[in-house]
Amino acid sequence: MIPRWIWRPVVFFVGTTILVLSLVCSAQAQLSIEEEKEMGQKFLIAAMRQLKLIQDPEVVGYENHVGQRLVKDLDVHIFPYHFYVVDSNALNAFAAPAGHVFMNRGLIEIMDDEGELAAILGHEIAHVQSRHISQRMARAKKLNLATIGGILAGIFLGGDAGAALLSGSAAASGAAQLQYSRKDEEEADRKGLRYIEASGYQGEDFVKIMKKMGQDSWQSGGRIPTYLTTHPGVPERVNYLATILETRPKSSRAGKRQIGDSESFKVMQAKLLGEYHNPPSEAEAILREWLDKPATAAMGYYGIGLVHRREGKMAEAVDSFKTAIFQRPDLPSILIALGETYFLMGKLDSAVAVLESALILDPDQPLAHYVLGRCLLEQGKPAEALKQLTRAERLNNRMDSIHYHLGMAYGRTNQLGEAHYYFALHHLRRGSMRNASFHLQEALRRTEDPARREDIRKKLAKIDKKAAEAAREEQQQKSSRRQ
Repeated sequence: MIPRWIWRPVVFFVGTTILVLSLVCSAQAQLSIEEEKEMGQKFLIAAMRQLKLIQDPEVVGYENHVGQRLVKDLDVHIFPYHFYVVDSNALNAFAAPAGHVFMNRGLIEIMDDEGELAAILGHEIAHVQSRHISQRMARAKKLNLATIGGILAGIFLGGDAGAALLSGSAAASGAAQLQYSRKDEEEADRKGLRYIEASGYQGEDFVKIMKKMGQDSWQSGGRIPTYLTTHPGVPERVNYLATILETRPKSSRAGKRQIGDSESFKVMQAKLLGEYHNPPSEAEAILREWLDKPATAAMGYYGIGLVHRREGKMAEAVDSFKTAIFQRPDLPSILIALGETYFLMGKLDSAVAVLESALILDPDQPLAHYVLGRCLLEQGKPAEALKQLTRAERLNNRMDSIHYHLGMAYGRTNQLGEAHYYFALHHLRRGSMRNASFHLQEALRRTEDPARREDIRKKLAKIDKKAAEAAREEQQQKSSRRQ
C-alpha cells in the first residue's frame, strides 16, 4: 500500500480535457459517429503536442492488455479503443472522443492491484459507450482559437500555471459546459461495473479505488484530486455501488481473477515508480517498503534498481537487479532491465546474453528485442539487428526512437529506400515536418513497391496540407494584429 502522503499531487479544477474540441463543434444534440471519430483524431494530435506520454512497452502494453480485455466483452463496438499513460503525478483519468482513454501515472501508483486499474478503465470506457463525450461536445459553445489555446494549456499544465490560464470567464464557461453530470457518472458507474465483472474482475475493486479517491484526507488544505473534480459525486457513488454489490445474490457475481494478474500489476507498478516517479528518492522510499513482504520483495529490488539507474548509479543498479533475479529468475522484465543496464554501460556481450535469456522466457517482449537490436547494431551486426528491431516494431511501434534505429539498420544493410522511410516516421512522430518531407521524398525516389509508394504519397500530401493550414492561420493572425 502506497502511503497517503504521496497521494496529494493536485491540479486546478478544469472540467474534462475534451473541451479543447469545442472549437470545432456546432450546437446540436449529439455528434455522429463519424464526427466523433474526426474529433478524436483532432484531439489526439493536440494531446501528443501537450501531454508527456509514457511510451514504455511494459507499462503501456500492460494497460492496453487490461483495457482490451474489457473491450472484448462489450455488446456493441462503437469505436476502436486506444489506451495511454500520461507521465504526471496528478490523479486523473479521462476518456477523449472516439475511444482514446488516458490515465495518469499518479493514479496508477496509488492502486493496489489490477482490479482497481480495470475499474477505472471500465468507467472511462462506459463514458465512451454512452456517448457522454459527444453530448458534452455538441452542447459546448464555439470558442475562438486564442481562448481554446489558453484552456488547453491550463488543462494540461495544471497547478498555479493552469489556474492562471483558466481564470477567464470564457474558460470557466467552457469548463462548466463540458463537465460530466452526476447522471452521466451514475450511468458510467453502472455500465463500468457490468463491464469489469463480465471480464472476470470483482466489483469490490471498483468500490476500493473509489473510496481511496473519496477519502477526507485528500482534501487537506482545500486540495482535491483532479479526478474528483472531473468526475463529481464520488462519496454518493461509493455508497450506491457498495449497496448494489451487497444486495445482489452471490451467485450473480463474477469469478475471481487469475492469480498472476496482481503480480504482473506490481511488476508494472514498480517500473512506473522506478523509472518515472519524481523525486527518485521518494520512489525509492516507497519501493523499500515492498522489501518487507515476500510477495513483492523481488519487484521492490527491481524498482530500486531502476531508481539507481536513473540516478546514474550503474553498479548499484546491477546489484539490485541481480538480487531481484536471484529471488525471481522467472520474471523477464527484470532480466530486460539488467540487459538494458549492461548496454548503457557498454558491456555489450553481457547485455546480449541476458536479453537472449529474457526472450527464452517470453519471445514476445518488444523491449528485449529492441535493446538486443541496438546491441547488435553497436557490435557491427546490422542484419541481425534488423531482425530484432523489426520484431520489436511489430510487437509495439510506439517505443521511443524505434523508427530511428530501424532506419539505421536498414541504412547499414544498404536498403536506403527503407532507411529513409523509417527516418521519416521518426521525424513525423516528433513533429519535424521538414525533415520528414525530405526523407519521404528520398524514400519515394528509391522505392519501387507500389503499396509503399502510395503510402509515401499520402504522407507527403498530409504534410503539405498541414503546412498550408499553418500558413493560413499565420496569415489570419497577422491580419488580426493589423486590425
